[in-house]
Amino acid sequence: MTDIRATLTDPAMAAADPAIFAPLTADENSILGAHLTSGWYKQAAVYPLLSEPWRETAVMLDDLHQAWKEQHQARQAEHGAEAGQ
Repeated sequence: MTDIRATLTDPAMAAADPAIFAPLTADENSILGAHLTSGWYKQAAVYPLLSEPWRETAVMLDDLHQAWKEQHQARQAEHGAEAGQ
């Protein structure tokens, strides 16, 4: 079986912009992530995999996760700095 993520090489779809999700709180990020994931699964049922809507949603999910990851790392660094004071 081919790993679908390995076949996503369209440069237009690879342009990450997690900054658009940076203002979200962790709860908002989680809610939006659940909503987009649900839509992504529904798109997979309607559209063929690697179709335009499916790929666009996959890229947004990647950006959303990257924004969460960056916020999490910043919180960890902040707590580490507070503990070291």
